[in-house]
Formats: sequence, structure tokens, C-alpha cells
Amino acid sequence: MTTPLLLASASPRRRQILAKLGLPYTVAVSPGDEDAAQAQYKGPNDGLAQWTAAYKALMMFSLPETADQLVVTADTTVLLDDQVLGKPRDAAHAFELLSSLRGRWHRVVTGVVVSRLVDGQLQMQGASCSTPVLMRPYSDDEINAYIASGDPLDKAGAYGIQHAEFQPTESIDGCYYNVVGLPLCTLTHLLASFDVQPVSTGCEDTACPWSARCHISAQS
Repeated sequence: MTTPLLLASASPRRRQILAKLGLPYTVAVSPGDEDAAQAQYKGPNDGLAQWTAAYKALMMFSLPETADQLVVTADTTVLLDDQVLGKPRDAAHAFELLSSLRGRWHRVVTGVVVSRLVDGQLQMQGASCSTPVLMRPYSDDEINAYIASGDPLDKAGAYGIQHAEFQPTESIDGCYYNVVGLPLCTLTHLLASFDVQPVSTGCEDTACPWSARCHISAQS
């Protein structure tokens, strides 16, 4: 019998993406002070997302009800010139972040960790996915309208690639779901290390089985 999945995330986007695997899962939110924990991080910026996902996993296993669960945690960072662009503090900061990204390439890195307790020992597998993203040359008026929608205020880098009206990106070079917040190819690889396979196998007629919006180079 497969160990039940527990997605430790408040993000509705991650829930929607995980559902594509066809596996049953429940949802909880990791305890702990994520911002305070990240302030103690001393590693490279492109490792912050996976480190934070591991921190979330450790916090989840401080709760007794997770003992028999296979816990999935994730965190996403946006890097511009190798500097982390976090979630906006307010509307003015959101405008600043979106202006800095306009017309430029940056990277979105999502770290994913899958973990469980076995005989009292924590087993943890983690990996990161990085996707270069080029933003389109949107106008100040478009930025202001997008901020007024409220959508950017809970997102790293102050944008969601999936927003139908703003549509901030011009192109991506890699995994689309990574930019949304949960790269399924990375997750399915980690789940396989725990002998868990997706029920759904995605679409066979696209380069990536999970999203036609992924850009996979000819060398891949």
C-alpha cells in the first residue's frame, strides 16, 4: 500500500499541479518561521529554494500526525543577476520588482523535497529545477493594473507566469511548471525513489508529458 502523500503548502497552484499526477493527497501548512530561517542561510542563492524546502520538511515532522505520511515540500526563488527577488512587501515594492524584471532574462529556481519517517529515521530526497525566463517589455500602466488585481503580492518576484491578463513572460527555456511553483518532472523523479509512481502519465503528444508550455531544447 502506497504511503499517503501530504503536500505541505498553502499554494493553490501547487495543489492544482500535484493533482495532475492522479495520486491522492492531503494538504497542510508547514509550521515555523520561514523568513527567520532563511535569514540564517549562508549558501549560494541558487540553493536557497531547496534548502527552504528541506527546512519546511523538518518542521512538518515536528508534528506527530505526519509520521505515516510521504511529505512533499517546495519553495521557489526568483534570481535576477544572481540576486534573490523575494515576495513584495507592498504595492510599491511589487512595482519595483516588476520594473527591474521588464525585458530581461532571469532564473526561477524551485526546490522540491520528498521525505518520510522510517523506523524513527528521517529519509529525505531533494532536488532543484532552474528555468531561465525572459520577461516581455510591458508598460508601467500594465504593471499598475496587474498590481491592482492583487495577484503579485504573494509571489516571488511579484509575478505569476500563469496570469491570463498580464501574461508577463515572452519566453522560457525549460520547465513551465517550475516557474508556476512545482516542477512535476523533478517531483516524479523524487517520488520514484520512494517507489511511488504517478497514476496519470500526462500527455504523450507533447515534448514534455506534463505541459505543452515547457520549452525543451533540441539537445535535451
